[in-house]
Amino acid sequence: MTGRADRDRPVGTSARRRRFIRPVRVVVPLVSCAGVLVAWGLVAHNSGAGWVQAVGDVLAGILGVGLVAPAIVAARATVRIVEVPSDATAGLPVELVGIADTRLRVKPIDPPGPESYVGPHTTPTPVQPITLLPESRGVHDRVVLEVATAAPFGLLWWRKTVVVALPRTLHVGPRLGRPLALPGGGEDTSGGGVVDSSVQIGEPRGVRPYRPGDHRRWVHWPATAHSGELMVREMEGPSAEPVTLEIHLPADTDAAERMAERAMATVVALVDRGASVRLATTEASGPKIGAVGDRRSAGRRLARAVAEPDEFPWADPSPSGPRR
Repeated sequence: MTGRADRDRPVGTSARRRRFIRPVRVVVPLVSCAGVLVAWGLVAHNSGAGWVQAVGDVLAGILGVGLVAPAIVAARATVRIVEVPSDATAGLPVELVGIADTRLRVKPIDPPGPESYVGPHTTPTPVQPITLLPESRGVHDRVVLEVATAAPFGLLWWRKTVVVALPRTLHVGPRLGRPLALPGGGEDTSGGGVVDSSVQIGEPRGVRPYRPGDHRRWVHWPATAHSGELMVREMEGPSAEPVTLEIHLPADTDAAERMAERAMATVVALVDRGASVRLATTEASGPKIGAVGDRRSAGRRLARAVAEPDEFPWADPSPSGPRR
């Protein structure tokens, strides 16, 4: 599975684009070079000196090399990704480490990101970061980059688009949205949802003597002063039965992104309260249900989630939500 832009792109588009080397803003360099050559030609014609004409020929050769040579450099240039994190979050920057055999300007296209420079320059190593700003969740095993160079004289930039394989799969989890409403129970003031339990996980139920490992924020100072020993609040533990969160993503891409964001916020809110959470989603290989114990595992599951066909067993047109 790839990111949203990868899913929407027709097969083979990137491969076709990669073959073409294209100049960038060609009018200004060509007009400038033509102006220089015309001015020098007038000087050479009026002076009549042979050395002026010879210098003009050298100048024309240099300008020609400066305009054409970058196309050759760009055609032969290569860039590789040598390091990539395994997890990221939509809307937040993620840094890849790239390496190139020449100085290149690199702009990520899919996932998008700002321009950066990779390759030998003043640093002792050509390894430099490439920043991505993924707009939506997804799983990426490759990136599409636009690489450009103006070597050797910087007169005209030439660019091409390349598809670069990642050394490991990058899972981009959704942002945190508004938690889903949990049926029954009291209101969840921490996330704006509702908890399906008569007892709120994490609520104090009494005091007890301090034990190693207790958080200092749990110290109950009035009870400590009364008993003469350090006392802490005893919290309600999670329910023995885990909360099952079924996520049915719609076919619309934007609506699916919003639903995934709400599901992510719901999982985080439940896990922070100490609840055991089982997440039911649909992946490209079919339905999947399993426990998620932290934000990282939830982000990976939701990054792989896709809209489910009607024939899957738990498909339900009603709004999704957690249940016990």
